[in-house]
Amino acid sequence: MIRISSAHKTPNDVDVTLKNDYAVVIAGAGLAAHLPGVVAARIFRPVIGVPCEGNYQGLDALLSIAQMPAGIPVLAVGVNNSQAAAENCAKMMKKYNSVTIIGNKNDDAVKKAAETLKKFQIVPNYSDNPNPNTVNIEFTYFDEPVEKKEVLVIYCPLLLEKDDKAEAALNFLKHSTHGLWVGINNGVNAAIAAVEIMNIDNEYEEMLVHYRSEMGKKVLEANK
Repeated sequence: MIRISSAHKTPNDVDVTLKNDYAVVIAGAGLAAHLPGVVAARIFRPVIGVPCEGNYQGLDALLSIAQMPAGIPVLAVGVNNSQAAAENCAKMMKKYNSVTIIGNKNDDAVKKAAETLKKFQIVPNYSDNPNPNTVNIEFTYFDEPVEKKEVLVIYCPLLLEKDDKAEAALNFLKHSTHGLWVGINNGVNAAIAAVEIMNIDNEYEEMLVHYRSEMGKKVLEANK
C-alpha cells in the first residue's frame, strides 16, 4: 500500500492510515522529516525512514529521522535511498528468533542494548560477524569502513567525548549510504528496533505495549 500523508498537514489522515495492520512501514520525509517519527510513536512494528533531499543535501532530514528519543526508534537509510528501504523491508518479512550483537561488551551503548533486550526476555549472542539467521546490531565508529552486507543489520554509530560533533554529523551522511541506522550511541533504539522486527507475529506485542506505557508514565509524572 502506498499512501501520501503529512505529519503536519494531514495528521488525522496519518492516524487513519495507521489503523491498518502492517508488518513494516516505510516513511519518507524531508526537511524536519517528522513523519517517520510520528508513525513510530503510534505502532509497534519497525519503521524505516527515508530522508528526502532538500536543504543541506538531506542531512537535516537524516538526522531528524535517526536521532529519535530512546525507546521510539526509526531505522534510517541514506538520503533518497528508497531501494535500501525496500531491500531491508523484504529482509524483515521472515521470522527472527534471536539477536546478534557485534561490538565491544564494555561499551555503554552495547550494555544498554543488551539490558533493553533482556527486558523482553531476549539474551543476545555476541560475535565478530553478522548471522544471517538473526537480527544483527553492529556498533561502529565513523573512522571505520562499513562494508555493505547482504544480511539484516542495524547499525549504531558510536561517538567518543573527544570527537567533533559537527564533523560526526557529516560522517553520518557519508556512512549511511547503505544499511539501517539508529542515532549516535543509541543502543536502546537499536535493541527496540530489533524487538519490533521480531514482533512480526505479535510475539512481543504485549511487552512492547507495556514498555511504551511505562515510558509515557515517566513523562506524565514530571508534570506532578
